[in-house]
Amino acid sequence: MDVFASVRETLSRYDMIKKGSRVIVCLSGGADSVCLLRVLCELAPELDISLSAVHVNHCLRGEESDRDMRFCEELCEKLNIPLTVTHVDVKGYCEKHGVSCEDGARQLRYGVFEEEARRLHGALIATAHNKGDSSETVLLNLSRGTGIKGLRGIPPKRDNIIRPLLGVTRREIEEFLQSIGQEFVTDSSNLSEDFSRNIIRHRVIPVLEELNGNFHEAVSRLSESAAEDEDYFDMLLSQIPHKDIFRYPPSVRKRYIRKRLSEVGAECSYERLNILDGMMVSGKNVKYDLKGDMFAFFHDGCMDIRRLPSRENISFEKKLDFSRDTEIIIPEFDKMVIIRRVCNDIFNCEGNIQKKLTNHFVNCDKIQGVAALRNKRDGDRIRFYNRGITTKLKKHFNALKLSDPERLSALVMEDDAGIFWCEYGGAADRVFPDPDDTENIFEIIVRKTADNDYRNY
Repeated sequence: MDVFASVRETLSRYDMIKKGSRVIVCLSGGADSVCLLRVLCELAPELDISLSAVHVNHCLRGEESDRDMRFCEELCEKLNIPLTVTHVDVKGYCEKHGVSCEDGARQLRYGVFEEEARRLHGALIATAHNKGDSSETVLLNLSRGTGIKGLRGIPPKRDNIIRPLLGVTRREIEEFLQSIGQEFVTDSSNLSEDFSRNIIRHRVIPVLEELNGNFHEAVSRLSESAAEDEDYFDMLLSQIPHKDIFRYPPSVRKRYIRKRLSEVGAECSYERLNILDGMMVSGKNVKYDLKGDMFAFFHDGCMDIRRLPSRENISFEKKLDFSRDTEIIIPEFDKMVIIRRVCNDIFNCEGNIQKKLTNHFVNCDKIQGVAALRNKRDGDRIRFYNRGITTKLKKHFNALKLSDPERLSALVMEDDAGIFWCEYGGAADRVFPDPDDTENIFEIIVRKTADNDYRNY
């Protein structure tokens, strides 16, 4: 099959281009992108498309980068194809964002392509990936321990990005350019083995081609089969209620988790996938920190992903009613506060009250005015039972060696006279219960919400 026939077949099979479309060719000056430009230029009248090109100068190879740019300018002028040239600062971008040169260049490059597509009111972006590129991607993914999704290789079409040359080998591309007398430039970095892809291209694939002369075709069939399997599982997942996912085999559960993580841009390593899968099948109510303020919550086998606001910026306050038992869930701090009445004869004032820092008792008859629950603020003070002095909570927390998150989320209760209870200290002297002369004794319990049901949120 010649290059034109292969491109026509790919365009038709994947319904890549509608008549009247605007198509941007991503032109580097290398053999692949030059071939794509020449082929689409020839087919433009037949396809009824308007064609333009964009070249990104990464400014990484000095004069060689400028040479590639001038070549693209001259080629597009000769073919009467509009060309947009953009310079990007790859080194500066990588330093700022902490990414590799290869990843940074790709991110900037595709950013330029998308911007040009928007400028042209939703144009298609045509990249020059070929059958060999897809094979390299499959081998790279395989070396990293990918799942079936990684065996799909490079997708022929994704959103507004199309890849008309995926059915063509690099050898066929070079033979085509030679047959029409078309020159191209060679990026010296493609010859360097500092990049994993180049090692696969120069060392691994030649050996595999010796074993199988139709290696690229074989990988293409594998990718097609993997894509069909992935599409089936995607359809299956769409039909399974989220609450029933945990009942299915690991392959379905892990695909579901991987899909959810992908939707929010969270890392999905092998280790993380197994941890989250274990949480799902455990049926326990637990939480997993994905990144920053994003968490995965599990309850009864169901998985939920959501963000929790930074505790540094949270100011929580809620009025209290000591006339009845109360449960207050505070998702900002992953806590539940339980306030419940207790009978005088079930606790010993000196023994039970300070047994646990999270289990405290107060005499609500001694509360003055309106009571409220809130998080600790700067300057808060309390006079703890049997201490004889008023203490700053900051000093008290220092003595307890609380972590910053514990300090920021520490809960207190106050009334018109000030703070009368503190999560990490207990009741103030003035509300300390006396079983001999009161019936309105309430126990205050603070628990991690992970011990409860997240659905109450």
